Amino acid sequence: MKNAQLYEDKHEIRKLLGLVCEKIDSRSDLNVQDSKVHYSSVSRRGHSKDRNSKQVHHCQRVVGECAFQLDQRILTRMFHGYERLYGFSVSRIKNKILQLTTCPLTNKVDEAERTKLFERRHKLFNTLRQFGYDKQVHPTFTEYLVNTYGVLKHRPFPGADPQEFYNCPIELRRMAAECMPCSILDNVNIIIDCLGGLAEEDGKPLFI
Repeated sequence: MKNAQLYEDKHEIRKLLGLVCEKIDSRSDLNVQDSKVHYSSVSRRGHSKDRNSKQVHHCQRVVGECAFQLDQRILTRMFHGYERLYGFSVSRIKNKILQLTTCPLTNKVDEAERTKLFERRHKLFNTLRQFGYDKQVHPTFTEYLVNTYGVLKHRPFPGADPQEFYNCPIELRRMAAECMPCSILDNVNIIIDCLGGLAEEDGKPLFI
């Protein structure tokens, strides 16, 4: 009789457990649906519990790489023909133009070269302004991104599987939405758009 009672109790417990599992599964399905509906708002927060810190850190490095690549593209366009860009920064382009066009021995100014570089600077920043770039804000902002989040340890190369992902501004925007603070996300998107615009102009991948 005791065995029979235990069997019945065990059977009832199994039934109850089954009902609890079904309820958990149904709530899980609702949560999945809800997360899909509210994906954009959740992704903007960038701190979802199912993403581990390593993945977030990698995504932040990709954003830092975007900032680095944009600065390098700007400097390369500005000072093509100059062999070394070491020590050059976008925030100090004007000072660098003045320095490069002044002879260090005689202080004589190469007016033609100076005019050419300033015209090139004006044209380049006009192009960037179409994407929301502000030369008073974003040169310092890109430096902040690189210094805060770093850059990729290994750059993607043509033919590698991740290359297509890193070459798509839409995917980069999605990644930024998942890992960057909302307070700076708009400016991050401007950096990505500028990088995509310059890459489209020169016909090269975003990350070179």
